[in-house]
Amino acid sequence: KKTAPGCYEADMGHNLSARPVLKVRGKAGDRVTLRVGERPGQPWEDHSYTYTLRGGGAETYTPYFTYFGFQYIFVEGADLEADATGERPVLLDLASEFVTSAAPVVGAFQCGNPLLNEINDMVARSVRSNLQSVLTDCPHREKLGWLEVSHLMGPSILYYYDARGLYRKICRDTTESQLENGLVPDIAPEYTRFTKGFFESAEWGSAAVQLPWLLYRWYGDTDILARQYDTMARYTDYLATTRDAKGLAKAGLGDWYDWTPEKGHAGYAQLTPGELTATAMLFDNARILSRTAALLHKHGDVERFNRLSEQVREDFITAYYDSASHTVATGSQSALAVGLFFGLIPETDREAVLATLTAKLEQDAFKPSTGEVCFRYLLLALAQAGRNDLVYRIINRTDCPGYGWMLREFGLKTLSEQWDKPGSSLNHCMFGHVQEWFQRHVLGIGQAEDSTGFERLLLTPTPVGDLTEASGHFDSPRGRIAVAWKQEAGEFSLDLIIPGNTDATLVLPVPANSTLMESGADAGQASGIAAIDLEGDHPVITLGSGEYRFLCRPAKTP
Repeated sequence: KKTAPGCYEADMGHNLSARPVLKVRGKAGDRVTLRVGERPGQPWEDHSYTYTLRGGGAETYTPYFTYFGFQYIFVEGADLEADATGERPVLLDLASEFVTSAAPVVGAFQCGNPLLNEINDMVARSVRSNLQSVLTDCPHREKLGWLEVSHLMGPSILYYYDARGLYRKICRDTTESQLENGLVPDIAPEYTRFTKGFFESAEWGSAAVQLPWLLYRWYGDTDILARQYDTMARYTDYLATTRDAKGLAKAGLGDWYDWTPEKGHAGYAQLTPGELTATAMLFDNARILSRTAALLHKHGDVERFNRLSEQVREDFITAYYDSASHTVATGSQSALAVGLFFGLIPETDREAVLATLTAKLEQDAFKPSTGEVCFRYLLLALAQAGRNDLVYRIINRTDCPGYGWMLREFGLKTLSEQWDKPGSSLNHCMFGHVQEWFQRHVLGIGQAEDSTGFERLLLTPTPVGDLTEASGHFDSPRGRIAVAWKQEAGEFSLDLIIPGNTDATLVLPVPANSTLMESGADAGQASGIAAIDLEGDHPVITLGSGEYRFLCRPAKTP
């Protein structure tokens, strides 16, 4: 639209990481300036592109050596053909050219709930916008490699992109940014240095340990563990030195950008002690180091890091767990989720703590109060406990705060930095953890606890709430795993593809006494099915590579 003589504003449809493409016609020496911005009428004043025309016909300009995050392009110094007076160049066309990593797309998800599909698309746009030479926080304001996103969003990203090259590079960045004392700063590469929690936060620096382990689990890559082991061990040893008299690790940013109705967002964690999340990271890092040392035959470190993890767990429980009320620390959603997800509560009390978390969610009307660090742990703690119905209630809403609120209230098509309102950035991917839940729990594509590279699959397709169908795929290192399920008229159907050289355990979401058919015949006689276990609540089927079509009907009553 025209905003002033020679000035126009163009909406690209949604926020993206891009460079503008200008097509104009005018005289040699004419100049056209482009600015970009996230909001209508609000260009970034300190970011502009000016093109000087050569003359002689239509010419196209693109600033190839940069990119920026924006939704709107603002043109100064040109007229549309209809407005042309000859004083200024004629604006022939204006477009944006998406700039992102070349990481191949390896995953897809869709379902029968339009809101969930929109959420999935919103997260995907945000991830693509921040997949650059580093995994950026946002494509405009800072463009820095804040490390917490890389590991907290790691599974969500790897389910949809083959980003192993970028992730190996991030691992190298942590090594090159590591200080002599072992500290890994919050950003890598460390192009600038911040202070306090923005420099030293366990939830950020722990990417140095979490990412090599993620790559090992995802791709079966032991080389990355060998290459990064020294960085991993030195950082974990450093983090252990920050413990206070109670054995708790030093607090940093904590559960960044958690939310309350009274205060909204406050930046630093306001509902959960920063020491709690830092100590949980130390525990998990030590546990990973013990397992990594075993794989690399570093026998002395196996026991050393195992002792450290056990001591940290004991200190965490002593400091934060109340056995009388079955709560953790402040009783926040985040504190309870961390206790459950990491196993930092007595094993015998898991059901009681889950009940406390369920009651807390009910009290909060199923509105998420977690920040970016603990939102993933909340979703997965509930899902692993078989409470995907609660995850669905958290996700499937359009009121404040949440994904649907961003979509419906503000019309955003990428993730805001804040749950409750458009923040200073409208293109962050730090709250996109729901994509992991879509793939791992709704589609049910996962691997066994002792598997790497998706060699042995654990498939758990899960109808939840009013969701009656979902489909998608993940191109694992061994090939495509495809799932399409539907639940209607009391029947559950599942189309399944398992790649070559892969075994799978399939847990069907139906009663164990259901009638099971595969490709129109009794499933017990089907080719590729090695065993069917009906001893538990649900049928558990062991099967090999191939294509399957299951139909599950309720058992006939006498």
